Amino acid sequence: MDSETISEINRQVFKQFPYLKGTIPEVSQQSENRWLLLYKGSAMTSDGHELPVVVRVISDDVGAVIKITTSR
Repeated sequence: MDSETISEINRQVFKQFPYLKGTIPEVSQQSENRWLLLYKGSAMTSDGHELPVVVRVISDDVGAVIKITTSR
């Protein structure tokens, strides 16, 4: 997966999860046309505690997001 495609996926993820902005994803190939991008970051709760968050993005070769899941 090229860097331009990753940048486009980053824009989509950062729009939905602004607290992950600036995070560099771990990219791995799942199959011939599917890629997994893992974003690891943290969010602040209302009472001031830090909550680790992992966002998994499954994408195709052209950068179309197929599925986004997040941990909480």
